Amino acid sequence: MKHIEDFLTDPEFIRWVKNPDKELEAYWEQWRKANPEQLAPMKMAKEILLRSNVDRVKPPQGLKEEVMAEVLRIKAKSVGYANTNHSKRSKGIKDSFWNKLGQMTRVAAILVTCLILAWMLGPTPESKAPSMVAAEAAILVKKTAAGEKLQLTLADGTKIWMNSSSEVVFPEKFESDRRNITVKGEVYLEVAHDSLRPFTVFTDGLTTTVLGTSFNVNAKNPANTQIALITGKVAVSDTQKEVIMNAGQMLDFQGTLDSTRIRGFKPSEVLAWKEGVLLFQKASLQEVIQALEEWYGVEISAENAGGVTWQFSGEYRQQVLVDVLESMSFIQGFEYQLNENGTVTIKF
Repeated sequence: MKHIEDFLTDPEFIRWVKNPDKELEAYWEQWRKANPEQLAPMKMAKEILLRSNVDRVKPPQGLKEEVMAEVLRIKAKSVGYANTNHSKRSKGIKDSFWNKLGQMTRVAAILVTCLILAWMLGPTPESKAPSMVAAEAAILVKKTAAGEKLQLTLADGTKIWMNSSSEVVFPEKFESDRRNITVKGEVYLEVAHDSLRPFTVFTDGLTTTVLGTSFNVNAKNPANTQIALITGKVAVSDTQKEVIMNAGQMLDFQGTLDSTRIRGFKPSEVLAWKEGVLLFQKASLQEVIQALEEWYGVEISAENAGGVTWQFSGEYRQQVLVDVLESMSFIQGFEYQLNENGTVTIKF
């Protein structure tokens, strides 16, 4: 059974923590699965190594001398106590015990002690001085308005692309054993791999858990959530069941009916928004108006639209609203007007 000091003196473990690669990730992931009872010391050793790699604040003037004086005082007191109450035999026993430990064990013991002290006394990566350490990680909220898109990178390296009218809630710093975020609207995620900390996305009624993969979450309509898996593998669960998804699969969740369906999809269609492409596939007039309002951040009203039936398909790559309306009006036969207050009127 491995102890913390065993991990801290293992060159391959240190290299995995400091400079991970695919081969090391695969090895330690398999090792972790084969030795689940070792997870606690493994996580502690990883945390110590990560924290020992940060810049330290300069100690107050005179602190070093004060600490050394205290160490010498304690040492002198212990030596005096040993001379008063024990013979040379006791000293021999202590020396013999220390020598029997072996050179590598003594080095490991000293290293573990130093690293643990550095971890306990040094500043965390998020702080510049001990007084700035927070008891709990701050919760951050990122929102996009209609007509706005955003790309952000989380503390663990996970990248998120946010579509318009979306929201992501996440901690400034993830916990040591999990990475949880909450999503509203539509986002695309490229999750940084971390075999010790699963990444979980919460949406209305669904929980999606991964270790490292890329997928699209569309929760714009709470009654119909879609999870499209681009790479990797995820587990999606609701209050009743769990579904394992593989790359190339999409999950349709009808919340009101508590119905789940797995099907295939075309990544180019699902991720069109991420590439700046406004895509319509047999869309109704109302669906087109709603998409244009969200994409461009405008209000659109339709006049004389009673009885108008659309199944409109089209693709617009990074085009301004006027060009899109001009193209649509030619195909569908309507007139449009850009009003002074920023709204748009469509007339049939």
